Amino acid sequence: MSAFSISRRQFLKLLGFGITFFALGGFNSLTKLIDRPSFYRSASAQTLGSWSNGKNTTTTPIHAALLPSGKIFYLAGSGYATGRQFGPYEARVLDYKTGAEKTLTQNDDLFCAGQTTLANGNFLLAGGTLQYNGNPDNCNGRWHGLNAAYEFNVGSESLTKVTNMRHGRWYPTLVTLPNGKIWCCSGYDEYGVINRIIEVYDPSSKTWALVQDPNSNYNYTVGSGYESTCAGPHPSYVRVCPPVSFYPRTHLMPNGLLVMCGMRRESHTWNPANGDFVSIGNNSVYRDYGSSFLCPLQNTAAEKGKILLVGGSATSSSGDYATTTCEMLDFNASSTSVPVRRTVSPLAYRRKFFAPVILPNGRLLVLGGAEQGNTRPVYIPEIFDPATETWQSNLPASSVPRVYHCVALLLPDGRVWNAGGNPNNGVWELRTQFFSPDYLFKGARPTISGNPTVGGYGGTITIPTSNGSSITAVSLVRLMNTTHHYDPNQRLVWLQITSRGSSSITVSAPINSNIAPPGHYMIQILNGSGVPSIARIIKIPK
Repeated sequence: MSAFSISRRQFLKLLGFGITFFALGGFNSLTKLIDRPSFYRSASAQTLGSWSNGKNTTTTPIHAALLPSGKIFYLAGSGYATGRQFGPYEARVLDYKTGAEKTLTQNDDLFCAGQTTLANGNFLLAGGTLQYNGNPDNCNGRWHGLNAAYEFNVGSESLTKVTNMRHGRWYPTLVTLPNGKIWCCSGYDEYGVINRIIEVYDPSSKTWALVQDPNSNYNYTVGSGYESTCAGPHPSYVRVCPPVSFYPRTHLMPNGLLVMCGMRRESHTWNPANGDFVSIGNNSVYRDYGSSFLCPLQNTAAEKGKILLVGGSATSSSGDYATTTCEMLDFNASSTSVPVRRTVSPLAYRRKFFAPVILPNGRLLVLGGAEQGNTRPVYIPEIFDPATETWQSNLPASSVPRVYHCVALLLPDGRVWNAGGNPNNGVWELRTQFFSPDYLFKGARPTISGNPTVGGYGGTITIPTSNGSSITAVSLVRLMNTTHHYDPNQRLVWLQITSRGSSSITVSAPINSNIAPPGHYMIQILNGSGVPSIARIIKIPK
């Protein structure tokens, strides 16, 4: 018998192993199995970060916001559950430190609204669900958008209805403008067609204004294509926005323009001064339920900004795999308003439906998501370093799958709250976890010993601390307000240190409201090891 001969029994055992191995997906599945928490080496977990369990939520957190009080607001509405499409519609205010919750109910289904924080610390929810696609009274079998809007009052912890928008919006995007008003774009109208008008909300009067593009040749009819199947009215509008996706990925840039850069390939700027949309080229691929980050900003007049596009799938097909590719839109490298585009390091894992978070050290975290449709969950987080434009993927795995409708919020203590997920209609993931990044395991943290003294734009911020001599950086991070795998208003600004004393340091306040639009932010000091303090929540401008 040769050295390579095997017995019949050995052959059958190998054959059985091979069949099982490839039935489970071969090397890809073996890799994912090893990546699961039970295979992870706990000895290295703390140097790379760690996970801990939180209290279960009492409804599904499809929308989530960190409040200036430090509590968490989360909303389900009907919660992507056909059996609850007629109510009750619920939200919660959670004290994550104690687990105490306050229940809020609404008459309108704010599931799939847009949201953003206002300058005074309240926040706006606009749009939502008028009808599920399977509603027995639905005229065309599409999701129909709600035209309602609500403000959440942080003082009373209550939702108050404000003036309705002109038409429905299911999956709209809201962005806080430099003047504190709110830009609203896209979402399905009351007949399930993309709403192409732009409306701007004024928090002072609590009313909406229609903004037309003076150079647009586009027209829009509400419910276009369904005039014969859906009873009207079906009004028409002119000078509307170009074709956009729902929940368009949009960011306010340092020059005051908005950049719309997904989910579709086409990207545009929008000028708040005149409502003008201008094409700035196409992204490399369509990114269905991918996300984007506004990379950390320098607090200087020369800053133009960079946007990182991450993951998503090339089509909305449930069988389509997500991509690992990432693309940078680099406005700093351009002499015009059209960015220099380049491919940067890819993700290690295909993913869509993930939760994006900017950390206080300026790195960009993605949590959870799915490789294929809403299946094959990804358990390993990844962190992008904007300085090297590379990803770190050797991080500890979570023990909870986070797919469609998962959320994550950066907390003042530097941890990240990770919650939610809808594997299927009516199936809710109620377990929560906290991800503690590696900076929480690198020794003593610097301390902010009192409330900072905050000046106006172009002024200064004085931060009480006895660690002044060891502080090398100060970051300002806007409070997160997120849904559907995206926070268009998420941003970090590096503030220049101008002086140090024995009991405080002084930094430059944001130079203008393009760099840091009005609202509440977390400010943290970092030492030479990149370890951040526990944040203080401050209002910009004072």
